[in-house]
Amino acid sequence: MSEYKFTPEQEARKQAWLTELIEFIVRANRNTWAADQGEIDPVLPGDKTHEYKEGDWWLVDNYSGYFRAPGITVVRYKEKPAWHMYYGGLGMIPTQYDKVRETFVFLREALMQVTTEMPLRGPSEYRNGNRLYTFRMKGNIENCEWVEQMSENNELVFTQTGGAGIYIDKMNDRKPLYPWDLHAPTPGVGS
Repeated sequence: MSEYKFTPEQEARKQAWLTELIEFIVRANRNTWAADQGEIDPVLPGDKTHEYKEGDWWLVDNYSGYFRAPGITVVRYKEKPAWHMYYGGLGMIPTQYDKVRETFVFLREALMQVTTEMPLRGPSEYRNGNRLYTFRMKGNIENCEWVEQMSENNELVFTQTGGAGIYIDKMNDRKPLYPWDLHAPTPGVGS
């Protein structure tokens, strides 16, 4: 991310927090869109919104559309935005629109295979019969770009791109406030 070097204590706190974040994202992904669960009333008409809450963690996934459905997933930690993932791109290949239902059934199946090693969407590769799902990521949970594709009989039917990363807020003195340093609410922090 940056040239800043954390102290061993800061690095340990960061790594412990990132582990919690990853484990939470995996559980949340298994309890929202892919599992056909967690749908709530959307903020904006025409959107679809799913959420999952657990302790200090809260994930909200919001998207619009169907054949092409861009959106954003935000994880809050202790009420503050801590991590996000945006996604969009072509979506269903227009010549494949007639396969949308079975494609999304397969996409949900692939996304339920999410692991802590590949926590953003599905596994790097998942196959079921003549269908193949692939996920390629450049970077890591703190800052990355990715491409997701599905094919049937070696013909591309769906493709999506995205990115993800942590939020870094500021303290009153305008120094970075990292999400792993949110031990307890501090009055005036981030103002």
